[in-house]
Amino acid sequence: MASYDVIVIGAGPGGYVAAIRCAQLGLKTACVEGRDTLGGTCLNVGCIPSKALLHASHMLHEAEHNFAKMGLKGKSPSVDWPGMLAYKDDVIGQNTKGVEFLFKKNKIDWLKGWGSIPEAGKVKVGDEVHEAK
Repeated sequence: MASYDVIVIGAGPGGYVAAIRCAQLGLKTACVEGRDTLGGTCLNVGCIPSKALLHASHMLHEAEHNFAKMGLKGKSPSVDWPGMLAYKDDVIGQNTKGVEFLFKKNKIDWLKGWGSIPEAGKVKVGDEVHEAK
């Protein structure tokens, strides 16, 4: 059983920021996350991926409708769906790797799995129970 000052359950935008701040304040910190990557729904499958695809779509619209007005001429772009998905995946990867880097830099333990609180001061992740103050 590992013992921590703080165990944050969930490494989404609220959880990973809370874990990083606790560690910066000198607390021995762990963060529980069941996904294969940090960042939660927003970063992995929600806000960030959709905004990456919207950005690519916006660039296509700009090229089709506004570039000529700016004196930019050339072949009209077309959609390469696999390329757009690769761009989206790259954006996600850069962001999740950034959160992982911050965890390592701040010495935060990533407890991989889904967490529950069986009793006060205890956090269960898989078959392991960890102590938190």
